[in-house]
Amino acid sequence: MLKLTSLVVGLAMVLSFVAVPASAATIDELMAQIATLTAQIAALKGGAVTTGTTFTRNLTVGSTGADVTALQQILIDGGYLDIASPTTYFGSMTKAALVKYQRENAISATGYFGPITRAFVNSSAVTTTTGGTTTTTTTTGTSITTPGVEGSITVTVNPSPSSGLTVREGDTKIGVLGLKLEAKTSDIAIQRVKVDLGSSTIFYNKLFSRIYLLDGSTVLAESALNSSTVVKDGSTYYITLSGFNTVVSKDSTKVLTLALDAMSSIDSTYDANATYGLLIPADGVRGVDGASLSQTGPTAALSRRTVTIGASSLADSATLKISLNSASLAPQELVADQNTAGDEYDKLPLMVFDLKAEKDDVKVTDLVAGITRGGVTTTASGTTAYLYEGSTLVGSATVVGTTATAMTATFSDIDYIVPKDSTKVLTLKMDVVDAGAAVTTFIGDVTYGANVTAENTSGTAITETGTATGYTLSVLSSGLQISLASVPTISKDSVTSSTGISTTTVTATFNVTVKAMGNDIVLPTVASDTPMFAKTGATNSFEVYADGVASALTAYSTSTNYTIPSSCSVAGLTNGCTLAEGSEVTIPVTYTFLSRNAAGTAVTAGNYAVQLIKVNYGATVTTATFMSSINGWRSPATYLQ
Repeated sequence: MLKLTSLVVGLAMVLSFVAVPASAATIDELMAQIATLTAQIAALKGGAVTTGTTFTRNLTVGSTGADVTALQQILIDGGYLDIASPTTYFGSMTKAALVKYQRENAISATGYFGPITRAFVNSSAVTTTTGGTTTTTTTTGTSITTPGVEGSITVTVNPSPSSGLTVREGDTKIGVLGLKLEAKTSDIAIQRVKVDLGSSTIFYNKLFSRIYLLDGSTVLAESALNSSTVVKDGSTYYITLSGFNTVVSKDSTKVLTLALDAMSSIDSTYDANATYGLLIPADGVRGVDGASLSQTGPTAALSRRTVTIGASSLADSATLKISLNSASLAPQELVADQNTAGDEYDKLPLMVFDLKAEKDDVKVTDLVAGITRGGVTTTASGTTAYLYEGSTLVGSATVVGTTATAMTATFSDIDYIVPKDSTKVLTLKMDVVDAGAAVTTFIGDVTYGANVTAENTSGTAITETGTATGYTLSVLSSGLQISLASVPTISKDSVTSSTGISTTTVTATFNVTVKAMGNDIVLPTVASDTPMFAKTGATNSFEVYADGVASALTAYSTSTNYTIPSSCSVAGLTNGCTLAEGSEVTIPVTYTFLSRNAAGTAVTAGNYAVQLIKVNYGATVTTATFMSSINGWRSPATYLQ
């Protein structure tokens, strides 16, 4: 009680001085003493002084109130205002502290707490502690999970990126300096990084235009590099990145990376010069711990990470990458039923491929597409090839070597532009003529090197990489268009014999949709010599896979079953029906095998799946096999032992 009485008396004495006219500095000092005594009284009473707030008005010299208290607490925590506790009065000391804060955070350093500074502080507000009680205001990023706990931060140079990295004009977000941050005892919310740019304006006037602070690929903060953002202190130029909040968890590390954008044009004077780089000065990294205390690091300036300005421009290192696009047609049979003879296929989409430009815009002047012809090569062939970007024609070319297995189409002087760091998607198409009853196959490809001629914006030939090869497309004049109506399924049932031996029956089910194209098509029934879906022999329609490897399980197979819908006409046929041209039916097909053969031998334990690999059709049997290489025609796996 004596302590409390003494403090009240002390407070009364200090207040008595306030009535005497005084300078702003004297008022600051008196208010600081009052605030200290008030805080001590609150502590003795077990009470708390709350400072959390959202700033809604402008503050300047002479302002008073709770928001001044909150602002002063932020300045105290940041090491800008050297008083014990907030005073509620905005005097010259507060103004000077605010000038320091604004300068470090790239805000016009006027000492006036106006809309710009207010918005910045509101978006960067942190946890503060007054009178022994923690009050949390709005934060950005991850919140501190160790409230009230003091901690520390250790800042070292991360091994990656390494020093001496080559940077060329036009490079963007090139990592230069990695900061390894280690929080001890408490979470640390990192909110400012001050960067030493060196002692020359060349750094930001001639070489680099922008700086980033990255957490992985996430941009935490960024700033243009110019005379408005860079500050000179002595002979050194600095920039401060702030306005962010990223938490390093207690007793863990986080790596942040400082990255740069190079100027789009760099004078050759600065080629091969490795003296430019980034350095973190002592206390250049600042954060706040769980007790709302400001923590800084490193204790001494870190070593400078330097870069070499490349002797060649970014354009000189441009590349073009070629790859197959996933939109390419999967292996399948296609019926050429156009023109009066019904044996042509206009603009068969052989493949879809990507052209990706890196480092510079790339102009493709010439492109040679290869077309491999197989199957029955005495019938169908190609006449004209086309390159399309979406529905836009890029170029057309005559197909050369129509009677050979290897054909080509040369697209000359197309001058097709692929913008820097972007990907263009092209489709290679071809007109097919003279399709026959037997299958002719076509595969399109585009390969780097002699088949593609490209240049950068300087007109210099560039390096291409990669290749795009389409899938096998089978073309014939009439036949079945075959597809799956649903995803294949697999099931199993176990039966135990009287002798106690367990046998599992595995059944795979496929719902196959077929459409007659170019003519009426005969569909053989199960009783046919060559069933549409056979279980044995050369025309066997199924393959069993054990742990992903084809496994001959003929001795274990029991049956295959399917029923052709009644819409297929059986007139004049004993073991088949006729599907009219243009008609479509879906046929449920099952394939069954056992986990033991007739002698009782069990299959090897493993995961088993069934793939449909052939479909037989026609009065004179035609076998479609395109589905044998497509995983989508394989059932899920089931475990047998």
